[in-house]
Order: sequence, then C-alpha cells, then structure tokens
Amino acid sequence: MSTSTPDGITLELITPELIDGQPSESWRLLDRAISRGFHGPSANAEDRKILTELEIQDGSRSIAAFDRTAQAPDLHACEPVGTYSYFPGTLNVGGAELVPVHQVTSVTVSPTHRRRGILRSMITEHLAGAAAQGIAVAVLTASEATIYGRFGFGVAAERARFELKAGQGAQFRVPMTGSVRAADPAEIASQVEELYLAHHRATLGSVSHKAFDLGRATARWEDFENLKPSTKLRAALHYNASGELDGFITYTFDGWGQSPATMSISTLCTVNAQARRELIAYLCDHDLVERVTGRAPVDDALPLALRNSRDYSVTAYGDHLWARLLNLPSALEARSYPHDARVVLQVEDDMGFVDGTWLLEARDGRIVVQRTESGAAEARILARDLATLYLGTRSANHLAAAGLLTEHHQGAADRLDLLFSGLQTPYCQVDF
Repeated sequence: MSTSTPDGITLELITPELIDGQPSESWRLLDRAISRGFHGPSANAEDRKILTELEIQDGSRSIAAFDRTAQAPDLHACEPVGTYSYFPGTLNVGGAELVPVHQVTSVTVSPTHRRRGILRSMITEHLAGAAAQGIAVAVLTASEATIYGRFGFGVAAERARFELKAGQGAQFRVPMTGSVRAADPAEIASQVEELYLAHHRATLGSVSHKAFDLGRATARWEDFENLKPSTKLRAALHYNASGELDGFITYTFDGWGQSPATMSISTLCTVNAQARRELIAYLCDHDLVERVTGRAPVDDALPLALRNSRDYSVTAYGDHLWARLLNLPSALEARSYPHDARVVLQVEDDMGFVDGTWLLEARDGRIVVQRTESGAAEARILARDLATLYLGTRSANHLAAAGLLTEHHQGAADRLDLLFSGLQTPYCQVDF
C-alpha cells in the first residue's frame, strides 16, 4: 500500500519481517524512527531481532510517512517522518464475548514535520481500513492527553498508582483463606498465560496482552530498553481455598538505597478481588519491607479491607485506555445492559463513523440500535464523549455537568445512565 497526501508526504504500509535472521531494512528504519520519537536509544542488532519477532507474533502492521522531497544529509531522506502501528486484540466490554479491536501504538511525528496533517492522514487511513474490516472499536494508551480527542477517542478506563505501608506485615480486616506459593518467574509461563486470559475475561475494560508482556512476566527481559533476562524479578502464585489457581504476582525489591525499603509490583493479575488482596498481603509479610507500591483500579477496594485505611495512599491517578467507536450498532450490541431504557441520541462525529441520530432501546439485557430520521433527539453528544460513556467510565449526568452532553428532553441523562451503567469500573492493566 502506498498513498500520497496533498503536500507530497507518502504513506506506506510496512509489515515486520526477518530476512536472513535480521529485520528488513524498512522495518529497521521504522524502528529507529519510533525510538527517536519516544526519545529512546536505537536497539542493537540482537534486540532488533527479538523485537521484530515479537511484532510478528502480535500481527503488527505499521503506516510510515515519508517525505520523498528530503535529500541527504537530511535524516528523513531515508527515515520516516511519521509512524503509526497497530495490531489485533480484544477488549472486554462486559458482554458475553470479548470484542475484536485494533490496538494503536507507536504514534510519532517528527518535529520537523508538525502541523502538516501527517497524523490525521495516518489515523484516518487506518481507522477507515479497520471499519471496513468490521472492527467496531479501536483502542490506544496515550502518552499525551490532548492528542486523540479530536479523532473521536475518549477515555475508556483510568488507572491509579498506590503506596501501602507494610512495616508491620499485612494488616487486613479479614483472614486469608487462600494460599500463596513462591515461584520462579521463568518456570510459570503456562500459568501466566492462563491467568492473563482468565483476568481478561473477568475484567471490564481489560485488553488482551502482547507477546512482550508474557516475556516480561516470566523474566525473559526487563523492558524494551533492556532485553536481557531479569535477575531481580520474583513471582508468586495464588490458589483459592479449593486449591484452584486464581492469580499471580511478579515484583522486585527496589534495593537498600531506597528509603523506606520497598517492594514494587511489576504485574498483578488475578481473577478475583480475594486473590489480589492476598497476593498484596504476601508482599507486606516480607521481612524488612516497609512499603509496597503498584498500579490499581481507581475504585480500589484495598483501603476498605485494611484495619487502617490510611496505610493506603494514591500517588498518581489518570487516564489510561482510550477508545474510538467505529460502528455504533456493533459496539453497543456487544455489551450487556442491566436496565431497560430507551433514548434517542444525536452523535456528532467529524470523521463520520458514528455520526447521526440513533434510537437506543435496551430490553432484557440486550439493545437495539437504529438510525432514525423521525423524532427529535433527546440528547446530543460528541463521539469522543460517547466512547467515555460506553464502558461506564463516566455517567451521562457527569458528562452533562461538564457541559459535554446536551439534554434536549428532561431526564435524557438519567435514561442514558440506565443504559450504560455497569457493575464494574473499567480497568486495563496492560500497556501498549
């Protein structure tokens, strides 16, 4: 695939491939451009091979933007001025089945080529292609919060970081009923993969893991910039009272130079809240450790479980997963609906994917979504804010209070909240 923008920028589709055991030249140049865009070092030959193998496993594809007018010694005479990668995955939207999504990543534009519509060209081409393939939702995690709203992406799941005092061991109000077993991270790949999927199926807002995630959880590498085996990662498995595996944790000790002495959670993946509590309690019970840190849902139940809720503190909070609806009937029909409700909603979408006036009617847990030309809309919303409403990240009344939902008929926000309310707050633990 190769297309050109009006100002001479060429968009080319690049797929990861190994030639004689090494990444192709086009993929190597793409990787260098991505590294530069995120201010990272260029990978060496061995690491490039590993990363390319992982991209092949994930089914990644990339759109690279080239300025064919650039001439040496301009770096962009050969390297892309913009990058945009995507790969297939699934999203838990609270329905009976996981929903296929396109996961967007590695989006960069060179500072020499800003404000020339390069990102808009790449994202428009990709989203149109995804919609044509029948994909109802695209997702991404954003390094900046101001980029993707103008393309119809809205915050779909938030995430927090926490600190927990651990100097006196685990101080929980209820006794432990399961069991924890220490494990060698390198020896639990099958359990990790099983639990990743079980957690994904149990957690609203969860996105499927990548091949890289499995390697990091099993100590094959520490991160993208250090693809050597981790020597400091530790792991444990949790079993419920019936002896069934329902969670794992990987963690590191931050070192004696850190005060207070801290255990940092790398990955905490459980099927239920009990396993999560008891794996965290296991870290608190380590001798000499005074603090545990990690990531958490924004509605974390952990403080309530503690004898002293003030031992828990949130150190960071913000958006994490962003979603973009590409096909409204398919996206809405994929989730469940706990209440019967009916509303006519006007959606404004500059890119056209979900633009229009829609009749939404939920009954007996299912929804009917139809375009309508008859009858006035009861409320109006932008596509990006509908994406935030989609998984119940924010209520319709919350959006209305922010001026982001216009009620034409009294009570429309209440009816939308009946439609979109859920029993869980969305949580996505994976990064991509």
